[in-house]
Amino acid sequence: MSSEKPQFEMSRRIRFAETAADGHAYFATYIRLMEETEYAFLRSRGLRVVLKDDRGIIGFPRLTARINVEQPAVFEQIVTTRLELKGSDGKQIEYHFELISDELPVATGRFVVACCRFPEDKPPFAILTPDHILNALGC
Repeated sequence: MSSEKPQFEMSRRIRFAETAADGHAYFATYIRLMEETEYAFLRSRGLRVVLKDDRGIIGFPRLTARINVEQPAVFEQIVTTRLELKGSDGKQIEYHFELISDELPVATGRFVVACCRFPEDKPPFAILTPDHILNALGC
């Protein structure tokens, strides 16, 4: 297996509804861009945000979300979000993000998610990430 960390990127335009009166993107817009990229990355690996197996539902709720805005994005600006999967300790998965526009930094961020089981009759609880998921991610 390659020692390179799995990477993924996608681009999209900042929408009017994602901006304040001054035209700058709301803070939540950057988190949304990171989430959309994470979900697209999972789909590109044959996975989904919510998975089902013979024991029920598995998902990946956030434990940590961090963002540092360097240069605010504005309405109509095309932003590319680059994701790098940093790794997994078996229960948690860490993603790093770089948001850029015209090769200039817009923001950087980080998500840490947990692999959890979601039983119908109990609160969710963390589980070891199944091997087939880790393999699909490239961990």
